[in-house]
Amino acid sequence: MRQPSAKHELTKNERYRIGGTEYRALEMLARIVPLYYLGFIISFGFFFRIYVAASTYAQEVLATSNPTGPVEPWFFSFFMSLSAFTNLGLNHLDASMAPFQNAPAPLILAILLILVGNTAFAILLRFIIWICYVLTPERKVMRRETFRYLLDHPRRCYTTLFPSTQTWWLLIVLIAITLVELICFLALNYWLPVLAGISWGSRFLDGLFQSVATRNAGFSVVSLADLNPGAQLVYIIAMYISVYPVAISMRNSNIYQERALGIFRGEDEEPLLKGPDFFVITQIQRQLTSDICWVITGIFCICVIEAESIMSPSPVTIATVIYECVSAFGNVGASTGYPNTATSQAAQYRTLSKLVLIILMYRGRHRGLPASIDRSILLPSDALAEKEKEDEIRRRNTSVSLQVVNDSATSSGVQGSPDHLIYTRSCTL
Repeated sequence: MRQPSAKHELTKNERYRIGGTEYRALEMLARIVPLYYLGFIISFGFFFRIYVAASTYAQEVLATSNPTGPVEPWFFSFFMSLSAFTNLGLNHLDASMAPFQNAPAPLILAILLILVGNTAFAILLRFIIWICYVLTPERKVMRRETFRYLLDHPRRCYTTLFPSTQTWWLLIVLIAITLVELICFLALNYWLPVLAGISWGSRFLDGLFQSVATRNAGFSVVSLADLNPGAQLVYIIAMYISVYPVAISMRNSNIYQERALGIFRGEDEEPLLKGPDFFVITQIQRQLTSDICWVITGIFCICVIEAESIMSPSPVTIATVIYECVSAFGNVGASTGYPNTATSQAAQYRTLSKLVLIILMYRGRHRGLPASIDRSILLPSDALAEKEKEDEIRRRNTSVSLQVVNDSATSSGVQGSPDHLIYTRSCTL
């Protein structure tokens, strides 16, 4: 019951029962996901409003930060909640989150919303389902079975709900990337004027906020243009790879797409800490090769169009153009800015350069489209059951063929290479 590819072996009654469980799982997700979205946005909107009502400093910031006039507290609170959750990166303050450099409450609330709305969405969603399964009484068999099905077969039900292995991997990657950004922020900028006058406690929280926001959300708590170039480079890399952990997990956990790619793995269970397999390596190579070409082309076009500004003494440099292009491609929305303006640096570009950034945003948003229709949006059917049966047969043949090749290579003293595996899979198909 734990392996989706073996369902053709079930009897008619068993197939009917598990089919009913799948429909109940989809119905449960149709309730959990909207409640997840609305619950976080509305509750954190009230949290922001409570903070503004209780803090005279926040009230002063909303009243005096913008030259156009005061900001309405209720509008700011719920707009900020929605913007942080959806990783939009905008709020009503011209200086973004810089006025709250020494205010822990709004930064912590924004960090949580940025994580639960994007980078940690799959992690928290699976955790919520697991909590519901644990807390459901034993007498409610059907409901426990529904939650158990979502935990055992997540990719049959939702594109961004992953098995335990991929979820733990996502958590490890999230922590690792955030720690690297935080350490670089503190180590490379502690002596610069951009952090002068900020206590070490606030520096730590500001660095954590900027590390979380840089990957997907465009908020900034300090002037990005005044940071150490090394820190800017780290942020550029973080923006570029922001979507890859989730995208690779989505591809790696979708075993039904492998039929379209001609790839069939012999092992069903994999340990948590294991090197990437052939399928994941292929996906990474394909994405990196395709994506880097788009980014380099965009950078080249804007450098040519904005050559006069780049060559003259101005804030527009090749480094800032690279930052703008990678931010656009990653749909982050961060910018190094432009002196004496409240807009991003892109506002100073020519119209043609802005069109290049728009193209990069669209291409970056739609990168990594699947090679076939994802199983999680297909309803059960006899035709789908036949395809699953074919997958199981081909998997077993691939597993046997790979074992024969490995035994032959071992006996002859030759280590099997990826080329041998590709050839074997082709022959098997």
